[in-house]
Amino acid sequence: MDDPYQDREQTKAKHFLLKRYLQALAFKILNFSDLTYIDGFSGPWKTKTENFTDSSFMIAINALKDAQQKIFEKTGKRRRIGCFFSETNSTAFAKLQEAVSPYHRPQDLFEIKSYFGKFENAVGEIQQFVADSFALIFIDPTGWKGYPFDKIKSLFAPRLCEVLINFMYSFVSRFVETEDKEIIESLDPILGGPGWQNRLDRSLPRREAVLMLFRQTLKAAGNFEFVVATKIDKATEDRPHFFMAYGTKVYAGLKTFRDTEYKALRAHAVARVGAKGRKQEAKSHSPDFFMNHEASVQEASIDEDIEMDMEKATKSLLQMLQKSGPQKFSHIAGRLMEIYMLRETNLKNVIVQLSRDGRIKNTWGGGTRKPRENDMIALEDVPSRS
Repeated sequence: MDDPYQDREQTKAKHFLLKRYLQALAFKILNFSDLTYIDGFSGPWKTKTENFTDSSFMIAINALKDAQQKIFEKTGKRRRIGCFFSETNSTAFAKLQEAVSPYHRPQDLFEIKSYFGKFENAVGEIQQFVADSFALIFIDPTGWKGYPFDKIKSLFAPRLCEVLINFMYSFVSRFVETEDKEIIESLDPILGGPGWQNRLDRSLPRREAVLMLFRQTLKAAGNFEFVVATKIDKATEDRPHFFMAYGTKVYAGLKTFRDTEYKALRAHAVARVGAKGRKQEAKSHSPDFFMNHEASVQEASIDEDIEMDMEKATKSLLQMLQKSGPQKFSHIAGRLMEIYMLRETNLKNVIVQLSRDGRIKNTWGGGTRKPRENDMIALEDVPSRS
């Protein structure tokens, strides 16, 4: 079978991120809580498989069923899993219902509810369905409409809640400079209401400022502790297509997401090389013999970006300690991982290196040990001059 994601490499990256994060989340959460997955714009859209395995809803069902079964085999306990799917298109909804109905098995504590209508109008039903379980909300619209924060923010209110939103950057950025009143107003619901243009950070390029305002608005709407955005580039062009914005209220969630993001970006880098190669071959009518080499180069470029962010994080870390004094590693790591595309392991390496350089105290021990979450990180005392 041909790759169902050929010419849909951006979707492949999005689904990779969703699947891997959902798997990691489920294996943690199901040890102490029930879990509900909410898909606000379920589709199916542009799928190429008969069983919809290249759709977000089927990816979620398979990942969650697998996690539930493995946790049961390990502990003997079966936690309830719920999947809430919302769709407005009647044709797509009919396909959705037919595809998911065989998986609705309340007797096995695996429940599915399908909703025909606007996601923003389903808030009450979603809240009842979620009850007191942990909720991951996935919002993947075709544009930027349909999830006004003032109408859906009550879904974010529980502490046991995380969100993953496809911020359609390429669509939004086309209209950043517009003076069209209707378009400007259409962005109000996700950018904090009327007057959002006046709230843009003028120290940033306008398009970057819009992304920053979106993150800030989401953070405030959900009272999230951390909100980050993963850039997914176009398959054959070196510019962003969309950003996957992630919001969580706990450090553990941020840590897991950054780990997943790293794997997703490396995989996407390889997929983009393949897409560019096919495009070039179509033009030249000859194979690209350097494609494998280029794939390795692009994978390595992700690590080069991380190295650059580690250098920036080093400066930020020292400034944090100079300004606020000793702090727990988890607090420092959380703040820096929110700003930079770094994993916890990267920040541990930063701190270890600063200790070796005599700039930070080693409070975590010798040998190969590295800082743990509760270790206090402090600047090394500077001898006073007499």
